[in-house]
Amino acid sequence: MGCDEGEKEERRRRGPSNYTLSFGGIIAVAGLLASGVATYNAVQNDIAALKRGEVYQERTNERLSAEIKSARVEQRETMKEFNEKLDRIIDHWNRRGR
Repeated sequence: MGCDEGEKEERRRRGPSNYTLSFGGIIAVAGLLASGVATYNAVQNDIAALKRGEVYQERTNERLSAEIKSARVEQRETMKEFNEKLDRIIDHWNRRGR
């Protein structure tokens, strides 16, 4: 039995204990979990920033569309007034020439 006890002690001394492995495993899992949470948060922040950018772009496009429509209306009114004045000038010259 003396040899068996010596072998058991020798076996125990080889390699890390189960406690060390499980503690190391817990630390590793906690590290992976923290990394995953950080990555998830970073991705969520990126998605939120992209959505804000999309909303800003949509609002800018709507505002520019409204400004373009307004400019076209003003341009039509200006051209109409110009054509009416030009018609009056032409009529006035035609009457004068007779």
